[in-house]
Amino acid sequence: MSNSRWHASWTSGVIVGLLAALSACGGGGGDDSPPPGGGNPPVTTLPDCPAAPNTLRDITAVQGPGALSPFDGQAVTVRGVVTADFQGDAQLKGFFIQQPVADADPKTSEGLFVFAPGGADVKLGDYVQASGTVSEFKSGTTDPERLTELATVTAISTCGAGPAIAAREVTLPLASATDLEAVEGMLVEFKQTLTVSEVYNLGRYGELVLSTGGRLFQANNHPGTATRDEVNAANALAKIVLDDGAGIQNPTPIPYLSAADSTGTRRVGDTVAGVRGVVTWTADAFHVHPVAAPAFTAANPRPAAPAAVGGTLRAGSLNVLNYFTTLGQRGANTAEELTRQRAKLVETIVGLNADALGLMEIENNGTAALADLVGAVNAKLGANTYAWIDAGKPGTDAITVAMIYKPARVTPIGNAVVPTDPDFAVDGGLRPPVAQRFAAVDNHGGFWLVVNHLKSKGSCPTSVDDLDADKGQGCWNVSRFRQALALQKWVNGLIDASGETDVLMVGDFNSYLSEDPVKSLEGGGFEALLKRLPEDARYSYVFNGESGALDHAFASETLGAQVNGIAVWHVNADEPLVLDYNTEFKTDDRYAVTPYRSSDHDPVLVGLTLAADAPAIVPALAATLPSSAVAGTAVSITGIAATNGTALSVAWGDGTTETPAVGVTTLAHTYAAAGSYALKLVLSDAGGQTAERSGTVVVSAAPSTGDTPELFFSEYVEGSSNNKAVEIYNPTSGTVDLTAYTVRLYANGAAAPTSSLALTGTLESGKTLLLINTAFTTSATLPGAVKHGVANFNGDDAVTLEKSGTVIDAFGQVGFDPGTAWTGGSLSTLDRTLRRKPGIVHGSVPAAAPAVWDPSGEWAGFPIDTFDGLGSHAAR
Repeated sequence: MSNSRWHASWTSGVIVGLLAALSACGGGGGDDSPPPGGGNPPVTTLPDCPAAPNTLRDITAVQGPGALSPFDGQAVTVRGVVTADFQGDAQLKGFFIQQPVADADPKTSEGLFVFAPGGADVKLGDYVQASGTVSEFKSGTTDPERLTELATVTAISTCGAGPAIAAREVTLPLASATDLEAVEGMLVEFKQTLTVSEVYNLGRYGELVLSTGGRLFQANNHPGTATRDEVNAANALAKIVLDDGAGIQNPTPIPYLSAADSTGTRRVGDTVAGVRGVVTWTADAFHVHPVAAPAFTAANPRPAAPAAVGGTLRAGSLNVLNYFTTLGQRGANTAEELTRQRAKLVETIVGLNADALGLMEIENNGTAALADLVGAVNAKLGANTYAWIDAGKPGTDAITVAMIYKPARVTPIGNAVVPTDPDFAVDGGLRPPVAQRFAAVDNHGGFWLVVNHLKSKGSCPTSVDDLDADKGQGCWNVSRFRQALALQKWVNGLIDASGETDVLMVGDFNSYLSEDPVKSLEGGGFEALLKRLPEDARYSYVFNGESGALDHAFASETLGAQVNGIAVWHVNADEPLVLDYNTEFKTDDRYAVTPYRSSDHDPVLVGLTLAADAPAIVPALAATLPSSAVAGTAVSITGIAATNGTALSVAWGDGTTETPAVGVTTLAHTYAAAGSYALKLVLSDAGGQTAERSGTVVVSAAPSTGDTPELFFSEYVEGSSNNKAVEIYNPTSGTVDLTAYTVRLYANGAAAPTSSLALTGTLESGKTLLLINTAFTTSATLPGAVKHGVANFNGDDAVTLEKSGTVIDAFGQVGFDPGTAWTGGSLSTLDRTLRRKPGIVHGSVPAAAPAVWDPSGEWAGFPIDTFDGLGSHAAR
């Protein structure tokens, strides 16, 4: 595939006749052409070239003093010395020439790229004449900057050997963002030693971002006293992109790595000298394509282990970058990718050697993903080395936070605590923190560990007037600030209720060190422990070539004196994306079972020496709560285990409460009506301390056996690309006239339909009607399928089936946007195939907001692009 940042495609016909016109001119004869482009006559003898087939122009005249050529779209002939040749396989399909004699205008470049996809018989040092059309090639989004080039070339002549071209020295930082326009297409060199500040696109496009003055820091995380605007301005002038001369994506081999095998890397913080090449404008930035191999120094070698943090206990956090055991949702798309992801995370967890570790971005599917990861860690370290904290299914977002610990080192005191405060909500749902009180095994020293994941800076609001639009601290800063305030209030409540004042809050706060959420937590009496590190070590993430800390540890006032040290283990942020577990876009796969690039965030580790405490005796409660039910059918809480408590109570959420015996192991309840109910099981002791398990039960309406069977949605496919379909089934004993029925699509929480299809014809008993997207591309055989835009849905949209204007079945909830998908239990509607469960003979309509539709009650899930059930349905 061609690199989209250069010419995406070309046709050899553009260059028809080029080779026929290619001729060696030799020296001796005079050239009767007028002085080119109004420039000064040459002051040195140059080889003679044939008469120009069209107007002869200086390269400086073609480039002009501005961003765009004054001859854009015009046919010209230019002459220059070949300074860089990138005509090889997978390269830029052209070469660079430079005018030997500069004009008097410092704003005009003497260099030009000649795009010759058909090939040209030129070599470095040749003095050539090229004829074609001046073009401004655009591959990014920024205007008006383009790459001025000669394209649609009609003739190229090699006139002889040209004079040596001296590279123009360029020094960073630039005086102006447009300085490099004056050397676009020219041979340049950087005599200074530069630092690698970004490696994200190395494997995809063969690019590194280089900067002067060391690593570039994010303006809100910058060491020093410069203002945000000053830092942003300075960073923009301090960098350039080192490219690889290739015109393809996913270059093989990956350039600039430190070794040819899987041990090779190139890290942010490494340095490079001897950068010599030609300047281009590509993908909204100036690039330099080297004409000689740059000399790299591994100035930031891989850390084999975290820096020492001291203490007798270690606690920390790790963003596991969407660890999903449900394939094809987020994270791993295949079993192979999950195996690779798991192996790298195991190495990271083993290397951290934390006694208590918070995890972020793990699948919110109960404890399935958590148990899978812990099982893999214990397979390496030994059985029961780690255990996990069972916090149930916190919140309603697809991802959640979690906790693992070493039972030999710390003991959980009571249950995990999860807030239900709506101020913790994000656009994907409620994503609350999780807190667990621990005690050291050796001296009973206690502390609360609170794991957090605040709203990210991405997926910005559509309106710039939105309070959460980017006002200098990334998008959603107001929401993160709200979450930070809610966190302080909730943690202070934990302290008051338990009497335990030692609190360590860890996680991905998605906020840099000088941003509002961090300042808020500091103002609330919590120390930002990363500030104990040297300023240039305060980072855990690299974005857009700038380093900063999004992952933090905050200590309460009483815990701060018991903190021995803190470290950020830089195994991820500094590493190229191409070294991760994914298999796509990797023609040169350098995967290795190491902690390096196991995620995109660096883990944080804290050393603690806890003061001895008296043994804490608090209630502890275990139970498995139901997440879905059917009205009129009993549902149960199972696995109840209550210790250190004197009273047990359960509130079913529908006004019914019970006070069963403490020793009960199972409780059952029957909901009378469909809806969403808050279920809470509480164990208390004589001193008023409590432990609880809480969750939400989504109750579906019960199918009535007395009702006449009616048409309903029997299958839903939200497949890859446009492979989307809904199936309608006729469970009745006769043929149904479809003219009374309409299918409607409600996209993104809309209350009005975005697409509608009035059905026609008839549907026989036991048969199905299949509606598919107009761009459905799978090779599956789908006879009789109707193509229509009503099947243009995503996992968060709603689809209804109406009869004579009345909705008789609905997939999803009209007027409500669940975020990325409708979810329930371990079931999600994103990138999945769902089939109606047996026994259903008619549709059902979800309850109105604020209840949220749970598909798990009536639907069974299958992997993405499962098409074998379409066209038939088994109702029993």
